[in-house]
Amino acid sequence: MKSLLLCLNLLIVAVIGYPSGAPPSVCETMVPGHRGAVQTGASSFTLTMNSTSYTAGDVIEVTVSGGTFRGIFIQARSANCSTVTLPTFSLMTNEGNLKTLTCNSVADSAVTHTTKSDKTQAKFYWTPAANVGHIYFRATVVQVYSTYWVGIQSSVLRDSNSSDPVPNSICQPEGSTTVQTPGGNSGNGGVDLQPTLSFLTILLMTYFLTR
Repeated sequence: MKSLLLCLNLLIVAVIGYPSGAPPSVCETMVPGHRGAVQTGASSFTLTMNSTSYTAGDVIEVTVSGGTFRGIFIQARSANCSTVTLPTFSLMTNEGNLKTLTCNSVADSAVTHTTKSDKTQAKFYWTPAANVGHIYFRATVVQVYSTYWVGIQSSVLRDSNSSDPVPNSICQPEGSTTVQTPGGNSGNGGVDLQPTLSFLTILLMTYFLTR
């Protein structure tokens, strides 16, 4: 009985998603591990910086805005579309809605949310220890549980010590295909299993406790 209940609860957690922030498992694809579909239309969300260039040790302020959202996941990546994540991110003092994340064993190489509450803005900082070439900030923004955009890209942040040209291509988001939803449907029409699994858990507990 205990094993069965544990399995059901694990399924419920998987369906609910990650209300306290993205896990390290999404560092490469940036695709949330819950039902829904990557949105293919234009997003109202933007990433803006307080500078157009940097040198080692600069503190670059980055802001996500453009509407109400619940979850975010941000990385700094090379302008050549590499999946290597570039540290180091930091947060404002007493920041309660965000936290830094370790990706590929590199501390503070991403930023994500800490709660699923509605937010209209997220502000954080990126400080490179070295000049690493021209970079973009890339983001996944979760508007609501099953509606999210992957690979939202900032304008280029130029390496002031580099004479390399900025690549013309825009990085394509990994995982831009539809994410399959529970029940075999894709997109927002998928079946939400959370109420069903919760009901089954309660039903089984009641059955075994009253035997």
